[in-house]
Amino acid sequence: MRGLFFLTGLLFFALAQPIPNTPPPDLSPQVFEIAKTLRCPVCQGESAAESNAGIAVEMRRIIAEQLAQGKSEAEIRRFFVERYGDWILYEPPARGLTLWVWLSPLLGLGLLVYGLWRYQARIRAQAQRLAAEVPEEEIARLEAELKRSANGD
Repeated sequence: MRGLFFLTGLLFFALAQPIPNTPPPDLSPQVFEIAKTLRCPVCQGESAAESNAGIAVEMRRIIAEQLAQGKSEAEIRRFFVERYGDWILYEPPARGLTLWVWLSPLLGLGLLVYGLWRYQARIRAQAQRLAAEVPEEEIARLEAELKRSANGD
């Protein structure tokens, strides 16, 4: 009986595997290639090609219609940008606000490097100041002690 439940569970697991992401026969693969470059407006982190939301299905239908009208990929993308803004593109152009989004990691890295350099300079200056405060007699005594311990005394 236990084995039957196990085999039934394996069968359900095998049937629950995702269906390969192949385009339906009524839409050309080019529709999905264009839809991959566009965001689904209602889904988080999914392209219009991956999503099954109603608006994504409608976007794919519009793409297919525009391809049938002879429009290019750039014209179709421009159509969606006019309606949704640059946000709809998975790789928005680097201009205006999106330029700051693209450059902010570099700016952050530069600030981090500058902060580490300043920290190291301050530590180095503090170490030199402390080393200058050690009397010459103390340094001579420590050097003599090191020589004695090196000789095995």
